[in-house]
Amino acid sequence: MNGGHQADGLIVREITTKETYPLRLMVLRPGGTIADLYWPEDLRQGHFHLGVEDGGGIICVGSFYPEQHPDVPGRNSWRLRGMATHPEHRKKGAGRLLVSTAVDHLQSLGCDSLWCNARVVAVPFYERSGFVTVGPGFDIPRIGGHFRMWCKIGA
Repeated sequence: MNGGHQADGLIVREITTKETYPLRLMVLRPGGTIADLYWPEDLRQGHFHLGVEDGGGIICVGSFYPEQHPDVPGRNSWRLRGMATHPEHRKKGAGRLLVSTAVDHLQSLGCDSLWCNARVVAVPFYERSGFVTVGPGFDIPRIGGHFRMWCKIGA
C-alpha cells in the first residue's frame, strides 16, 4: 500500500499484526489474553492490517484478508476482521478513514466486495460506511450478537 491517507490530523498506515494487539485486546477481547489474539487469518497470504494514528499512537485498527463467503456476492471478496477504535477516540472519523482507505486499496487489488461479522453495536457505523446486512443475526460464543454485513467495491 502506498503512503498513508490523512484527514483531520489522523494518518492511516499499514501496521504489523502485533501492532493490532493492544486495541484488539482492549476493545474486542476485554479480559482476554494474548492467545485470544492469534487469528489464523493473520498468516494468510496477501492479508494486511491498517492503523489510524493521531500523533499520540494508534487509535483504530482493522485487518483485511482475501476470503470468499457464500452469502456475499462477488468473485474477489475480502474480509474485514478485528476493527477496533479506542473508546476515547470514537465518533471522530478514525473508523471512517480506515474503511475508506482500505476500500481504495482493495479496489486497486481488484476486490469487488468487502464483508465482516459486525457486532450489533457496530451495525450503524457499518451502515453509514455503505455496508448492508445479509442473513439473520447470530451469536459468537463469549463475544455476543453479530450480523454479517458487506459492501460493494468499485463500479
